[in-house]
Amino acid sequence: MYLLLLTTFLGSAEMLIPGFIQFLLKVVGGESVAEQKIKHEITKMRQQLQTISMVDQFASYAKVQRKINLLNQHYKDKVMERFIGEQNIRLRITGVLWAVVALLCLWVVWEHRSNAVVALPYDLVWPLGPLLAFPSCQVGEISVVVWMGIIRAVCYRISKSIGSTAQKTTNLPPGQTVPQVATGTPVAPPLD
Repeated sequence: MYLLLLTTFLGSAEMLIPGFIQFLLKVVGGESVAEQKIKHEITKMRQQLQTISMVDQFASYAKVQRKINLLNQHYKDKVMERFIGEQNIRLRITGVLWAVVALLCLWVVWEHRSNAVVALPYDLVWPLGPLLAFPSCQVGEISVVVWMGIIRAVCYRISKSIGSTAQKTTNLPPGQTVPQVATGTPVAPPLD
């Protein structure tokens, strides 16, 4: 039974690793204190900007507006630094996890090459019995190599179908927003 669970886990690692890494980065990462401080300053400045009359006090209004723009740029730079750091960590963790999974797969296949993951009656696997028993199991048994291949193929199909449904719902490349739909009724410009 442990061999069935272990090979199923290793075979489905292709689907599990990205979700695990995303969860790990969400737990470990996040906005830094400096980013939160800058965001708080921006909201305070925007509130201050709302109290200043643009017509009556143009100089102070423009000064505050420039400070807000500067803080926004600084905030974007901080977010980009965090994003680059997260991508670097994601790349390294992904490489390490894939290496561990690959070594575990090799070890499991080497140690259990003659063990069956599942033994089924001969009638259930009749036309494919010798193929499912490859490389060294009895007819009616499913070997470790074949089981891992089946699990990987099923996981690939599932992830492909999930990915294609997500694309069908948006039909947009990543990074683009949904365009606004124009109404059939024309809108007149405001009267002065």
